[in-house]
Amino acid sequence: MSAFSLRTAFASCLLAVASAAQDPSPATPTRPPAVEVPPVAVQNPFQPFDRAKFEAACKQLGAAEAQLKTFAERIAEVGLSRAADDLLRSASPTFDAAVKRHEAGDPEAAVALTKVLAETKDPLLAAHVRYHLARLFLDSDDPEHAIQVLNDYLLQNINRSPLDAEAAFFYAQALADIPMPEAALPRFAAFLKWFPEASERFRSAAHQRMGEIERQQESRLHGLADGMKKTTRDLRKQRTDKPVQTDQEKYLEELQQLIEEYQEKENQSSGPASGLGPSSNPASESALPEGEATVGDLQKRSTLADRWGAMKDAEREKIEAKVNKGLPPQYQKMLEEYYKKLGKAGTKQ
Repeated sequence: MSAFSLRTAFASCLLAVASAAQDPSPATPTRPPAVEVPPVAVQNPFQPFDRAKFEAACKQLGAAEAQLKTFAERIAEVGLSRAADDLLRSASPTFDAAVKRHEAGDPEAAVALTKVLAETKDPLLAAHVRYHLARLFLDSDDPEHAIQVLNDYLLQNINRSPLDAEAAFFYAQALADIPMPEAALPRFAAFLKWFPEASERFRSAAHQRMGEIERQQESRLHGLADGMKKTTRDLRKQRTDKPVQTDQEKYLEELQQLIEEYQEKENQSSGPASGLGPSSNPASESALPEGEATVGDLQKRSTLADRWGAMKDAEREKIEAKVNKGLPPQYQKMLEEYYKKLGKAGTKQ
């Protein structure tokens, strides 16, 4: 890779940072506290799945005997997690409708899922709603809010659903996406240790992501890319206060330093400098192995931002009005931040 190629590799990221920094949208920016990440538990907090307890809870939610029979029959076909989620969806039409909105790439899905979460007092249903809401945030390149939702899942809803394993996996993945590699690695390791019977698709993805993180931690270039990615996300959220600006300046200075160091090494050797070549297996090019059916698709969808940006102002205003009506304040704030970011992401397409 030449010095020119190194510059080109970062051109799009630099443009995104510069564009976000120059966004004239009015705001009173404040730097929110860092994402809260509790320490990894020393002892495994997860218990073996209790199917009898799960089915009894589903009956309390209105699941009929025929639906329970279908659940039992579908386990071998689609896996326990998917069959259990389908049972919850059949027992709760409003939950099913909200998930279908997400599957269809409907920007109103976040409001629909949050409304179900706010209205239910059942911890099992809340677990499944939080799982899907976290997946929606991850699909929208919003790992910070995914962590927020999964923190509540792990605090209030574990040991009720076979989704526990996937929730633990996506918690680690969200941390890696922020990026917080030092927090993601032990959680991927905990997932692998605590869920030996999890779908091989998830276990293989965890091993692969851990390897990528470990390789990237050894590379200054990858560390710089992660930092610039986080700064770009902060700027899109209108976090333009002094700490963010300082981070931006630091990354630009470090990039220039790397280019100069590379140029010097390139003059001494025809091979690429250590740590400055492309990753042998970058996360963006990861191909997840085939395996047992899972709840949703592990690959990200880009349709939410696209559709939000394509909507008419009146349609967006209707969704925003629903955010401000009938939801508790903490959910209103979360969705306001989510839709603000979704709008900015749409303008960058």
